[in-house]
Amino acid sequence: MVTVYSNVHVLEMLEPEFFGTVLNHNITFIENGYKNGLVMIDTGLPGNIEIISNFLNKIKYSINDVSYIFITHYHPDHTGNVNAIKEISKAKVIASENEKEKLLNEGLFNINYDDVKSTINVNKEDFYKTTVRIDNIRRGKINADIYLKTEEKFDNIRVINSPGHTKGHISILYDNILIAGDAINNTNGIRPPFMFFCDDYAEAVKSFNKLINIKSKMIIPFHGEIIKN
Repeated sequence: MVTVYSNVHVLEMLEPEFFGTVLNHNITFIENGYKNGLVMIDTGLPGNIEIISNFLNKIKYSINDVSYIFITHYHPDHTGNVNAIKEISKAKVIASENEKEKLLNEGLFNINYDDVKSTINVNKEDFYKTTVRIDNIRRGKINADIYLKTEEKFDNIRVINSPGHTKGHISILYDNILIAGDAINNTNGIRPPFMFFCDDYAEAVKSFNKLINIKSKMIIPFHGEIIKN
């Protein structure tokens, strides 16, 4: 558990066997984030409700207390526990209108070995093991309660459009803390998202540059170390 600010907490979960490495996931919670409710930003891979519940207990909350879930984008490592949490807490789910089609459907990742190999030093066995695993992740159809057509504010939470990784990727700015989702990656230095997972890499680079130039005291990427400015 990491408390990055008095009311901002980060749960780090680990995804083993990610192209021969271990990939971390940073899930952010903001106390009194919107309408005095507990806000959750992204939810991790499916099947991690117990880990999330134990984490919330440590900060004196429970899953029942989650009032709002912001989804940065549709990928299953970000949306995997949305339905399970919503069933327990009746949380309102917020996402970009441009993610709606993908949230309502589950598809395959069309990635190839050479693209991954150019970024991560992976052998073919680990590549195929990972692609088979991630293509078989099922998180169910997700119906957001609020679909955003523009950048909006929810009290002190500002939604920032950061497309490229996916068409409707969003990031969150709260009290000068930037929760970047996958628009910023810090697994091996600060950089744009993995090219092989991007819908439009050129657009992703534009979003990366846009976010990295926002004045913030801290950046929380979904993958990699927290960046203190």
